[in-house]
Amino acid sequence: MADSPTFGRYAAATLPARRTALLLVDMQHYFVDPRHPFGRQLAQVIPEASAAYFQRVREIVLSNAQRLLEAFRKRGEFVAFTEFGSLERSGADLPGWARRHNARGIESVGSPVYPCLEDPSCRIDPVVAPRPGELVLRKNTSGPLNASALDRTLRTLGIDTVVICGLVTDVCVTQSAREFGDRDFDAIVVEDACATVNETRHLAALESLATSFGFVARTVDVLRLLGGN
Repeated sequence: MADSPTFGRYAAATLPARRTALLLVDMQHYFVDPRHPFGRQLAQVIPEASAAYFQRVREIVLSNAQRLLEAFRKRGEFVAFTEFGSLERSGADLPGWARRHNARGIESVGSPVYPCLEDPSCRIDPVVAPRPGELVLRKNTSGPLNASALDRTLRTLGIDTVVICGLVTDVCVTQSAREFGDRDFDAIVVEDACATVNETRHLAALESLATSFGFVARTVDVLRLLGGN
């Protein structure tokens, strides 16, 4: 992968204990396993991008997200997960952009790419599965704050910094960071713990985020900042 944006880096010496949360965005089976409609449609439309995306997810994103998860749990920090899909089996409750994606999926592979949240493919991959008691938010929007009161929950807990990783970079990951930035949280996207369908879109999303709404960091940076407390 080419060099990522060098501006917008989180400049503090540490991540504040008991004031920092980890959010794992949409690390669900259907975004991780190419056998689901999302992967099958991607393979039809952009076959070269499909192979690279799923390789990055398997070899880089899942392992880095697992490292972050272990470190946050070890330090006793708040951890939350999101799952994206429709509440209605028809998908009618999804926003227009997702309904359009689903229509293309039905046309190309015979199934919507974003399934109903009741579908087993909407569950989080076992590599980064939540533990009992950890928060899992099911949403039918790209960002979690449009579909939940997560920001109020974090404020009540005294949290003002959110580290974000997951899938996919230029849709739900950076949308989550933008929502948190608008609500005056420090939002940090972990660049090597997220992915999208090609490198150009991945880097462009990070660069756009880093100009105004949040920060960009690597897994090793976040682990170092966690260890500094």
